Amino acid sequence: MAPISLRESTRAGLGATLGLVIVGLFVLAPTVDLRLGLYLVAPFGATSVLIFAVPNSPLAQPWSAIVGNTLAAIVGVAVCLTVSEPSLRIALAVGIAIALMSLARAVHPPAGAVAMTA
Repeated sequence: MAPISLRESTRAGLGATLGLVIVGLFVLAPTVDLRLGLYLVAPFGATSVLIFAVPNSPLAQPWSAIVGNTLAAIVGVAVCLTVSEPSLRIALAVGIAIALMSLARAVHPPAGAVAMTA
């Protein structure tokens, strides 16, 4: 990765911090089951690295982030409802999510974690 300025790295760090604080207010709110909210924190953290540290990456664009995470969540839930073996669930959820994200031109690496945790 090319070197970046102190100003740019500070901006990225502060942006990620602010974004995750806002997400945390929603995901970890008292009205949300804490166990469910905690599962989504890691994918949001990984997404924030892409969005704030390498915003020009195709993987960090809104289409990839929103559609990729949505497809992965839908696939993860569908696989969980239809497959009883836990290790097979994880493998199928991630594999199918990758295939669908590729077809939708919405590849977003943190969505793999979304598919796994769904």
